[in-house]
Amino acid sequence: MTLSDERYSRLRIFNYARLEKLRDMHVLIVGAGGLGAVCSDIMARLGTGKITIFDYDTLEEGNLNRMIFRADQIGMKKVVALREYLEKVNSEVEVIPEPYDITREGYEAFLEALKSCDIVLGCVDSFGVRMFINAKCIELKKNYVDGGTSLDGIRGAVHTIIPGKTACYRCHVISQETEFPMKTPGHESGTCYAVSLPTTMGIISALECQEALKILLGFGKINPYIIYDGLAGTMQVINWKRNPNCQVCGKRKKERISRKKLRELEDIEEKFEKLMK
Repeated sequence: MTLSDERYSRLRIFNYARLEKLRDMHVLIVGAGGLGAVCSDIMARLGTGKITIFDYDTLEEGNLNRMIFRADQIGMKKVVALREYLEKVNSEVEVIPEPYDITREGYEAFLEALKSCDIVLGCVDSFGVRMFINAKCIELKKNYVDGGTSLDGIRGAVHTIIPGKTACYRCHVISQETEFPMKTPGHESGTCYAVSLPTTMGIISALECQEALKILLGFGKINPYIIYDGLAGTMQVINWKRNPNCQVCGKRKKERISRKKLRELEDIEEKFEKLMK
């Protein structure tokens, strides 16, 4: 990417010198569903040098209502279909598809990608996996922006985690200040569901990428927690405070989310899902 590239000419007003730095950056995206697909699309269009995407799921017809995939890609691994799409969007971007579960067969590959990346975008629908990503990002001091949508499909939230500065996901889960206007399924049942409106997915993905860009390029104010309510047409920013006794990022940190611990969290999650049916 050069300053004369017509592709990026409309971005000059944004401080083009800063934006050009993206070509040397590596963004790790976990999840290639509604949020992950749109986040990867945005980051590719901005000229990010390398994008690694983890997701073991296969594209189904029911996914097409809220994702950027095509009907002729049904049956493909989402990350493979996504690379095919992104290469046509911007061939200058290196896209690494990882069709694996980061907590199982893709564990080692995930850790290697995490060590080399500049930021992590979380686009998953699992409480346990969020806890796992959070713990690993804190451990390796990697900035982590997580996005999620609500059970009703019309609301969502973005949580920005900067190790040592902002509250981590574990602080958020156990905080005494968790009563806020929008409660996602993650708070109500221990899991967040991927089903959502494409409009909500687009808004949350854009907010997630916006917060990531602020961190990567050093501009603007970081918003620790953003809540979007599509029914009311409002956004609310909550400045979550770090929990000094957090077992992941606090002074008494001792909790390391191992794969065994993650299995326990997934068992809890499955029980909650059964109760919700």
